[in-house]
Amino acid sequence: MPREKLEKYREKRASERTPEPFGSTPGTGVGVFVVQLHAATRLHYDLRLEIGGVLVSWAVPKGISADPADRKLAVHVEDHPIEYIEFEGVIPAGEYGGGEMIVWDIGRCLMLEDPEEGLEKGELLFELRGHKLKGVWTLVRLEKGETGKEWLLIRERRGGHPILEDGSLPESSILSGLTVEQMARREAGWYPGDDVAAALEAAGAAERRVDPSEVEFMLAQPREDAFDDPAWHFELKLDGYRMLASAVAGEGSLLTRNGHDALPTFPDIARVLRKLPFRRVVLDGEVVVHDAAGYPSFRRLQKRARLSRPHDIRRASFEAPASFYAFDLLALDDRDLRDLPLSERRRFLRDVVPEAGPIRFSEHFEGCGEALFGQVQEMGLEGIMAKRADSRYIGGRSPDWRKIHADRRARFVIVGFTSPAGSRTGFGALHLGAYGPADSASGAAASDDDLALHYVGRVGTGFDDKTLTDLRARLDPLESDGPAFATPAPAGDDHTWVEPRLVAEIRYKEVTEGGLLRHAVFLRLIPFPEEESGSGPRDGDDNREHVPPTDCRLPRHPRAALADPVRVDTSPPPVEELPLSNLDKVFWPEEGYTKGDLIAYYRDIAPWLLKFLKDRPLVLTRYPDGIDGKSFFQKNAPGFQPEWVRTEAIWSEGSERDIHYFIADDPATLVFVANLGAIPLHVWASRIGSLDRPDWCLLDLDPKHKRDGDEVYAPFEDVVEVARTIGDMCDEIGLPSYPKTSGSSGIHVMIPLGGQLDYEQSRTLALLLAKAVAAEIPERATIVRNPAGRDGRIYIDYVQNGRGRLVVAPYSVRPRAGATVSAPLAWAEVGEGLSMEDFTIRTMPARARELDTDPLLGVLSDEPDLMAALDALQRRMGG
Repeated sequence: MPREKLEKYREKRASERTPEPFGSTPGTGVGVFVVQLHAATRLHYDLRLEIGGVLVSWAVPKGISADPADRKLAVHVEDHPIEYIEFEGVIPAGEYGGGEMIVWDIGRCLMLEDPEEGLEKGELLFELRGHKLKGVWTLVRLEKGETGKEWLLIRERRGGHPILEDGSLPESSILSGLTVEQMARREAGWYPGDDVAAALEAAGAAERRVDPSEVEFMLAQPREDAFDDPAWHFELKLDGYRMLASAVAGEGSLLTRNGHDALPTFPDIARVLRKLPFRRVVLDGEVVVHDAAGYPSFRRLQKRARLSRPHDIRRASFEAPASFYAFDLLALDDRDLRDLPLSERRRFLRDVVPEAGPIRFSEHFEGCGEALFGQVQEMGLEGIMAKRADSRYIGGRSPDWRKIHADRRARFVIVGFTSPAGSRTGFGALHLGAYGPADSASGAAASDDDLALHYVGRVGTGFDDKTLTDLRARLDPLESDGPAFATPAPAGDDHTWVEPRLVAEIRYKEVTEGGLLRHAVFLRLIPFPEEESGSGPRDGDDNREHVPPTDCRLPRHPRAALADPVRVDTSPPPVEELPLSNLDKVFWPEEGYTKGDLIAYYRDIAPWLLKFLKDRPLVLTRYPDGIDGKSFFQKNAPGFQPEWVRTEAIWSEGSERDIHYFIADDPATLVFVANLGAIPLHVWASRIGSLDRPDWCLLDLDPKHKRDGDEVYAPFEDVVEVARTIGDMCDEIGLPSYPKTSGSSGIHVMIPLGGQLDYEQSRTLALLLAKAVAAEIPERATIVRNPAGRDGRIYIDYVQNGRGRLVVAPYSVRPRAGATVSAPLAWAEVGEGLSMEDFTIRTMPARARELDTDPLLGVLSDEPDLMAALDALQRRMGG
């Protein structure tokens, strides 16, 4: 399909006469955009959005405005190949689009509505997350345009954020740093490094080439306290990877301290290094990935660094883009700057690094270390760097550079220790725990406040020999048979567990995504019990006194030294603000129910339904034209959903790829999927975080069978009888069970498992129950899967208990006459007179409101004694 879409693009160009790409790269799968500033016949902007594997493009003659009242004409032009996202250069005169072009902005584009439908109807709604453009825009086709290609580009008032605080935007490229005018001058023979080279010669920079692979990093010595000194520069200490970024004749490298080239891991930085307009440049700096608040996140950076598949790396470069903060310039062309003072090197650095983009200048603050450190503590950052303004760049650790950490402190319970190694006395490391919500550590010993003890890692530094000996003497009497927490414990034989009686104060850098302390250091032992002892780390849980205020004032907040992040509010909007479509389209012709009625039902039933959808992979069956039209099954989220719609990637062995499932945790997401035309909602039996542990075991009672080749149904009264038999048997063996209508023709009996079984064990339990029931009422029930062999009996389907197998969610609508619903039932209702037609989108909301409690809710919380129930079942079956 992309090849067909690019036919017009190729017809207008000859590959031997233009440097433009001709399209051989597939789409990113993420959704990207690029804005190019193009000096063709007249200067204009080109806006390109990834849709369907190509860049759908518009020429915007008068620029892109941040003012919602300022509507800009955008002329729809031919689709461009994906490779165009990083094309900049000069298209030869006389060729189509001849002139200079720079990449003015690049980033992620999130389609907020189906883009293919939007192109068809002439209205696109999308969010841009670039280095310059941030916010929500609409493109609307003019009905009375002269050519049919005229659209209006409008910035929406809702969603997103101001483009820049002062409304201005750098006009230079985010890749090369060049303006369109400079690109033209370069084409005419001007070299961008000439002016800098002359200044470097005047400053006394040595004339010698620098090989980045031979550079020894200059490192800082640690210092405990911050200080003020006008002879020093102070910078934010960024929690990232220290690297040398270099570009030599258009070839880039990104070298770590051990000499590894990490450039393939960071294609977002690589595309800038390839475009820097200098013959040779060597930069020292830090690679950082920001969190949602715009602060450096080491966890997100580690996730990027662990990726190995090219597709995943490419995708992550847009989903979690990296920034290279350049804080030093070591070489430019044939000049070595390392013998120049730091203040001089940074002056030249500012001329080399683009004004905005993935590679950016790392700001510094002159003289005011104490005030900066105080701000950094409040921001929760790693610390600050102090550098002499006149320092030369010398390999190894130097007193001219200092690092001052702003670590966090908290108190943790000692839950065990490891055996000492070598000549060490006492123990190797302490195991630590912290109290947290009991529901996140199933089975953990809970306190009176419903807290449970969680494992948070170990600490092995900060001890002297006396502390090791004394602490071991206090731990030995507390030895226990096992850990005092239920979260997974470290494996191995060299662990000794103790009663949680002692508390230690620990300094640490952060808590990893897995809940473990990073860079932990033991500070002191605190008697137990003590107020707030054993509490886990919290925001602001740093007990150090802040640096007292001084007369030194920062010229700007240190937040300005961080990349201007694309801040996106991921909380769902109010349901009434969601854009909805085709509300009057009839979905149930006999009843006259519309798509609007379907959406209204899901909105009204959300308080009850969402309890069964929360954290579960959701699969849709979409009926764009109602129940009599064509339908399609959708596991994978389409990619144009807004950011507040949660999705989770789950690896599919069958497809050998990640499937991005919807997760409906809030009413807005429920309404969003209903607006897609989704009628039935199917869910997994397990939740994100415990995908191999189902919450329930399912017995699906199916009355369908075949007679003489025709599909027929057993009486619903027989379904009720089989369901009652299952319920009675479960009562007899001490197993709770909960029924609901399927909403179609059968009944589902759900047995809570409390996360005690895996899917294979759940299926075995279902099989045993199904066999027992079929043996008790063989004239009514069967476990024969072939419909032709059921002889009019109700099939007890136990096979649906498998990883990735689905069940229609409670309260879900079914695509059948009457708009029936899968209704939770009390066992007292499962009897004579029960009818599927009693539960519809018209009756179900009122029923839910009238019930004191949801009759199905126990399936999410009950933790039955399964071993006792199985023993009773085996005795009943004569085993």
